Amino acid sequence: MLITFTVLITVVLSAPITESIAFSLPLVNSKLLDSFSCLKTQSPKSLERERDKAYVRQQFNKNFSLLQVTGQKLLKEHEHNKLTSTRLANDTKTINKCAKTLQTLVALGDLAEPPKINKEIDTPEEFDQAIRSLAQHIWNFAHNPIHQNSKIFNTDQAEKAQTDLLSIIDLSKVLENKAKLYSPLRSQQ
Repeated sequence: MLITFTVLITVVLSAPITESIAFSLPLVNSKLLDSFSCLKTQSPKSLERERDKAYVRQQFNKNFSLLQVTGQKLLKEHEHNKLTSTRLANDTKTINKCAKTLQTLVALGDLAEPPKINKEIDTPEEFDQAIRSLAQHIWNFAHNPIHQNSKIFNTDQAEKAQTDLLSIIDLSKVLENKAKLYSPLRSQQ
């Protein structure tokens, strides 16, 4: 008897709730459809464009970060005399690849002339100077104000960013090709 009474109360009490839910469902559905109206109005091309932009941003961030981390690691290992010729070749190859990818992703135009890079790197002093120069160009490129505000285009900053990027590409290629000749600079004690 107790079970029958509980079921009866549950059925009686749940009936008004179900009706109130049934009457509010069209409102919920219309609000739900309105919230997705932006998806409904976008054309497949605009959705594809948004997807492409997101992919380019992801690639830029990945290569921008990898360029900086690899450059810092390279300089640190060089300064602590832990850098090997194989590591120099691999790291400069990674730096070169990242810089070339960034060059294709960043639309800076042809504002800068390719810089003059010393391609004759044979001595430990020349390697030291080239590695430090590469690290400095990476730092300058990464900290260029052009990466901070995309709404304002400063041609001087864009030219400096492009010059740094071209220097990174050229210098990393030279270091990669000469890596077998690398020997650490022995500090004078």
